Amino acid sequence: MEDFRFKVNLGGMIEILSDHLYSSPDVYIRELLQNGADAITGKKKILGDSGDGAVTLEITEGEQLIFTDNGQGLTKEEIHQFLAIIGESSKRELEDKDLRTDYIGRFGIGLLSCFMVSDEICLVTKSCRGGDAPVLEWRGKPDGTYTIRELHGEEGQKDGDSPGEGNFYLESSGTKVILQAKEGMEEYFKRETIEHLLTYYGLLMPFPISICQNGEEKQINPTYLPWEGRKTNKKELLLFGQMLFGEQFFDCVTFQSEEGNVSGVAYILNYTVLPSVKSRHRIYLKHMMLTEKGDNLIPDWAVFTKCIVHSTDLRPTASREGFYVDETLEAARETIEDSLIQYIDTLAEEEPERFGRFFQIHHLTLMSLALATPKLFVRLIDYFEFETTRGTMTGYDLRMGTEPLVYAPTREKYKQLSQLFFSQGQLLINVSYVHALDLLVQLGRVFEKTVSPVEDWAIEDLMQDLSPDDQDEGFEFLTMANRILKKHDCRAELKYFSPAQQPTFYLLDEQALLSRQIAASRSKADSMFFQMLDAFAADIQTDTVAALYFNYQNPIVKKLAEIEDEATLKIFVEILYVQALQIGGFPLHNDEMGMLNRNILTLMERGLSDG
Repeated sequence: MEDFRFKVNLGGMIEILSDHLYSSPDVYIRELLQNGADAITGKKKILGDSGDGAVTLEITEGEQLIFTDNGQGLTKEEIHQFLAIIGESSKRELEDKDLRTDYIGRFGIGLLSCFMVSDEICLVTKSCRGGDAPVLEWRGKPDGTYTIRELHGEEGQKDGDSPGEGNFYLESSGTKVILQAKEGMEEYFKRETIEHLLTYYGLLMPFPISICQNGEEKQINPTYLPWEGRKTNKKELLLFGQMLFGEQFFDCVTFQSEEGNVSGVAYILNYTVLPSVKSRHRIYLKHMMLTEKGDNLIPDWAVFTKCIVHSTDLRPTASREGFYVDETLEAARETIEDSLIQYIDTLAEEEPERFGRFFQIHHLTLMSLALATPKLFVRLIDYFEFETTRGTMTGYDLRMGTEPLVYAPTREKYKQLSQLFFSQGQLLINVSYVHALDLLVQLGRVFEKTVSPVEDWAIEDLMQDLSPDDQDEGFEFLTMANRILKKHDCRAELKYFSPAQQPTFYLLDEQALLSRQIAASRSKADSMFFQMLDAFAADIQTDTVAALYFNYQNPIVKKLAEIEDEATLKIFVEILYVQALQIGGFPLHNDEMGMLNRNILTLMERGLSDG
């Protein structure tokens, strides 16, 4: 049996890289930095402590980039192995542990990203293996062809050579990558673009990265992690975050995880964000920028943060734009989560005034956190505010009270009932806001408080039955009022209740409310929706009836009870019915508004005729 080898279409590979693996040509800078970092690491492993590594980028504006590292360099055999065989790694000979902790990428496939911005890659290299290693020039083209030749110092750069066509001799070990901008990619060879990409991808590199242009050199990175290796200065960390993200922060929190060798800073935003917003972070692998997405690493609820994270041991995906989800990643995530929870807990305990400001800014997000974290719920619930018939009350106010916690499940229900509860000094809580009901139920569970929805029977407990004499006196009125209101699917009741100046109170259950909303929608809907709305209405129980309570302590109602003519009484009952709807916050149907206008007009005509 004869063995065959796969053949790789390099042009097709480059298309795959640019269209599918890499998000944009920006990454060619990232790949050059990764290769340079690995070369510097490799040299130290081969020779031991052999001095400081460094990377320099020399720019010819809009035309050429020369990327130089003083790392291990390549021998001729390594060039054939690592640049000609796609996917081969110069780190393969190392143990798995070393490969995970010290090296970033795979040299061959990373270098291919340069074909996205240049029609040719020129690489000049000198290996650190042996003092007399030759300087080699490798030139590769997108068609899969390449050349190798040996350079000598006396050749130098020939006069008349165009950029990238001469020799770039190396006195010591290292590698130069010379790229010439291809048509349409000149932007990626401009100083401003390159400096931005270097800062973005290489800010945390542990060796100096410098830009050289027109004889001037500028280092762009601090070469250390600002939150490690020395006593952390919060003021400096906040300034570093401001420089990196371009905004001022409320505070910052450092964290450290042995799992994944993860460390970093979580910056607390100084403004409110919606719980659904995804923050843009700066997450680095082996000092190299990896992604701005914190998925699976930063807790979902931590939307009030922007984080700088550095790891050496988390596993990157093939594109090196994210991490694999595994046990190590989960452990690191828990560490970050615990650090943020501890920060909130400590801030509440030791700096209550600052915590109050923090809470005011991020209360919506903290609601989600409290519900998901029992430990923090006890700490945070006292600060959450609830709308009640006694004004705004905190969780502390509610849990310290002695009465049951009764709530209206919807805004409409609360608006309808609040005046009645308020007038009698009874507590009713509006839980129509985000997380309000969940927080209230959890409060009852943790602090053993009775929490229940308001029911019709509970509302009638706020009313008193009439005395026997008043029942007799109002009997005829109640009989006629029921006949008048029947066409409105409403029954009449006579009660005593506060406040005395309120003549009526309109009450309907959820089914009746839904029926009313469907009827209102149907009056405004196009014909194509009639059938749909009618189908909804058919599912509602037909015995749902609203109630209009007449307050027999009110002088208007007492006066109405004296009217014996039902036609006259109908005018006033229907006016009070519409008034009760308006007080309860119910939108009026067209026929109800027309009924109100007709009754008022009738009274005006009678008054004018009597005059």
